[in-house]
Amino acid sequence: MGGLGGFLAGMLGVGGGVVFVLIFSHYLHAMGVPPQMIVPAIVANSMFAIFFGGISGSYKQWRNRNFFPREILAIALPAATAAITFSWLISHGSWYTRERFTIFFILLLIYMAWKIFQGKDQPAAEQSERKEPWKYVLTGSISGTVAAFSGIGGGIIIVPLLGNLVKTPIKKATSVSLGVITLMALLTSLFNAFFQRLPGIEGAEGLGLIFFSVAIPVALGSLCFSPVGVMASSRLKASHIRLIFVSFIMIVIVKMIYGLF
Repeated sequence: MGGLGGFLAGMLGVGGGVVFVLIFSHYLHAMGVPPQMIVPAIVANSMFAIFFGGISGSYKQWRNRNFFPREILAIALPAATAAITFSWLISHGSWYTRERFTIFFILLLIYMAWKIFQGKDQPAAEQSERKEPWKYVLTGSISGTVAAFSGIGGGIIIVPLLGNLVKTPIKKATSVSLGVITLMALLTSLFNAFFQRLPGIEGAEGLGLIFFSVAIPVALGSLCFSPVGVMASSRLKASHIRLIFVSFIMIVIVKMIYGLF
């Protein structure tokens, strides 16, 4: 499952979090994580796994000369700030329950599937990016907030926002998204490991909110398969990437709705 998440991270630029949330939602609940901490724990472990898939995929993008450090930094810094702020707020309150988390996750996926399905790349000659700094800050802030509330890394927000707001072609948007997710996931994971605390759980070893017995196998699978996703992305048409993205999201939506009952 970690490998599937990594593959999707590399191909779609979504960080693999859609898969990781499903994995950690099941296993952390089975491990006996307290109900009031289950959502912060799911998000923390998902972000930890996302980092490994992201760094592997970003390296592959760099090797393919499809890497954009300026755009990545401009979006990642406000994204990390928003993600850490809201992660702290969620972990220090009981208002964001697992049921609310699931409903938010489903609604987010429905909206983003619709936006991606509607999107169309303009021909290269007609494509003109609008690189105003405030648009990058807004994109980062929204994606970081979504990451904190959903655990999916924010890529599902970054790709369509770059396409619709900044007018970035989807293949460049996918690369930038992957780079943003990697940096944001690193900073958020450090915060969750050293500045967040969870009561000890028998048989579980970890640091802060990160459980190594579950997170590391998933992260390794993500690390190994993310470059494969990048390779697949470079060989697919933009329309095919969108179709795969939307199809996968619909499968996850059905699975999450089923889990509510």
